Amino acid sequence: MTELEKYEAAKSKGYTYNPITGELKGVYGRVIKTTSPSGYIRFIMMFNDCPYCIRGHRLAWYLCYGELPKNFIDHIDGNRRNNKITNLRNVTHQQNQWNQTKAKGYCWSKQYERWTSQITVNNKKIFLGRYDTEEEASKAYKRAKRKYHVI
Repeated sequence: MTELEKYEAAKSKGYTYNPITGELKGVYGRVIKTTSPSGYIRFIMMFNDCPYCIRGHRLAWYLCYGELPKNFIDHIDGNRRNNKITNLRNVTHQQNQWNQTKAKGYCWSKQYERWTSQITVNNKKIFLGRYDTEEEASKAYKRAKRKYHVI
């Protein structure tokens, strides 16, 4: 079953979405709160005696716009449970990586014994400089992030 067929089946079975609250409701009108191990809203839908996993944010996009997302659905605020339509955007894989909080953009260089900062744009690393303090390296990365990671 294709992704489009899954979403059409969910719609025909009576799954609904409220774009203002971000709530997905099942066929009996209960709010779906089940999450995957990675924190996204998801559920299993039975169709023709086969189980299908449905990702909430992608179904929300489909139910709101009537089309499959072309790329990735990004949660703007980083909260994977927040499926309000104002918090979802259709982005490329690279743009989806921009709001990661784990990557800090700088590290200690043993070779130079200084903090080094860099950013990746279009799969190319841009060197931002070497700094005496971690704070300076962090500031350089944050400035570059505002410049290059704009959607």
